[in-house]
Amino acid sequence: MGKLQANAKSNRIKNSGGVMPDRLSTNTALMKMFYQAQKQSHDTNTGKLLVVLMYLWLTQQLDDFLLRASEKPITVDDIPDCHKVKNSDACEAHRFKNQKFEDGKSWTYYARATITQSGDKKFEWQPIPNCIIHIFKPFVSNHSYNVSWLTAAEKQQLLNLLMAKWRKPAEIEHFPAIRKQLFFKYITRCIRTDNQLSSLTKSLLLPADIQHHRHAAVYQQKNSEHVRTELFHAQDRYLSRLFNHANSLGVSKLLTLTFSSSSAVSNATLPSISLLNDNAKRNIPANITSSKVGVSFHSKWVGEDLEKYADESVVFGSKRLIPESEIVAIFRHIHDEITSSKPDHKATQADLIHYHNLCANHIALLFIVLTGMRPTHAISINKQSHYDYRRTTVSDKGFQREIRICDYLRQQILHYISLQQQLNSKLNLVNDLPWAWSLYDANNQAIAISAKSLRQFLHQRANGIVPYVLRHQFAQSAVTSIIHKLTTHQIDRLMGHAEYGEHLGSDHVFPASMKQQDLFLDSLPARYGLKELKYV
Repeated sequence: MGKLQANAKSNRIKNSGGVMPDRLSTNTALMKMFYQAQKQSHDTNTGKLLVVLMYLWLTQQLDDFLLRASEKPITVDDIPDCHKVKNSDACEAHRFKNQKFEDGKSWTYYARATITQSGDKKFEWQPIPNCIIHIFKPFVSNHSYNVSWLTAAEKQQLLNLLMAKWRKPAEIEHFPAIRKQLFFKYITRCIRTDNQLSSLTKSLLLPADIQHHRHAAVYQQKNSEHVRTELFHAQDRYLSRLFNHANSLGVSKLLTLTFSSSSAVSNATLPSISLLNDNAKRNIPANITSSKVGVSFHSKWVGEDLEKYADESVVFGSKRLIPESEIVAIFRHIHDEITSSKPDHKATQADLIHYHNLCANHIALLFIVLTGMRPTHAISINKQSHYDYRRTTVSDKGFQREIRICDYLRQQILHYISLQQQLNSKLNLVNDLPWAWSLYDANNQAIAISAKSLRQFLHQRANGIVPYVLRHQFAQSAVTSIIHKLTTHQIDRLMGHAEYGEHLGSDHVFPASMKQQDLFLDSLPARYGLKELKYV
């Protein structure tokens, strides 16, 4: 395989929709971890070690552990002090809490670090995934507030476990296993290839140097509740795919957490708990099973009463995005302007040119908001590069890519072409430009629509709004579409985000995928309140 082909293959593997890590070899590594913990910790609470280790693994804090260990010795001081706090305590690193809801049920949350748009580090409460709540909820409940879960000796045990060579138990000697460092990166690898996780949420979970489409996130906007919900379901998917597979292997006893009776907390002891306990009564609160899963709460003393408040929401992503209602208002205003400016039989040549230019700019703006094109790259369609105005190819950042045109936009383009033909016939104009829509200057010479001229046109009708806002709106519509839900890869494809080897894919082999995209594109005109406008 040549260098370019290898690079293209690598890009496709890293892309959303790529192959998830192998379940059997990952499960084998997981069982090796449990087996090693039991081997070296006969007289200690192995369950406690594994709970902390699973927390570090789930939150991607082990991704570069072996690399750091090779560069600088890691000590017990590098093992975090995990502890339980009250609902009224601040959300800070390595803190856990049990949140009680109105229905009397509770759920366990952990502190997750995130970076705000201003560059500040902030911790937010994140609910534990559903498939491991049967471990974390009783474990957290059985601990006192503000008491570290691990002693110095237990931290050393955990450190030894991380550094030790993991061996297979005899029962799975013939199973393949991935390397320890790849196992540590399992969650990160899943995030990269997850086709349901949005590019924006991925950007908050992955280092910048391994984000596949680095700029895709800046076109989308989500708040803390959206991100928290996405991550909750994503983490549950990544763990469930492993646990469901492990269940089919019949290895439940190899994935059991044992809690020693000598380390009881609050006069209570925990029984041994299987990681694969599908029959556990999880007592799921209504908030977790509904759309409220992303809402986090904290308690606050008001006088002598302890009241519950929703945590402050943080907005991530696009800074250009404006309310969708403003997009609707802009196009409604232009629609009314065109309707009122339609020339009659007494119209002068200047009136006809003005009206034509108004309609041409309208088509250009529709093209951006209904295709997501970059307004600095392709504002019009080449007359020789379209297929009955249903599809077209455009040059985008040095690559040719296909653009699909929805039925409404095609109809408007055909209306514009009729107007252009009528104008050329009346005024005897010559238009040799290669573009399907263009402008005429004061000397009746055809000129191409430029990014600057379109920006000035929109600025006169919507002060402070630039055409690039329409591309952001297209991306946000794709991410928030519910009826015609798109995968992350489909959104990237529509937006033109691709690395080498992804531009000329095989979408034509999957008509179902193309149909879903077409249904989404055809839904946009109604969403933006666009109505058919006959220019002639």
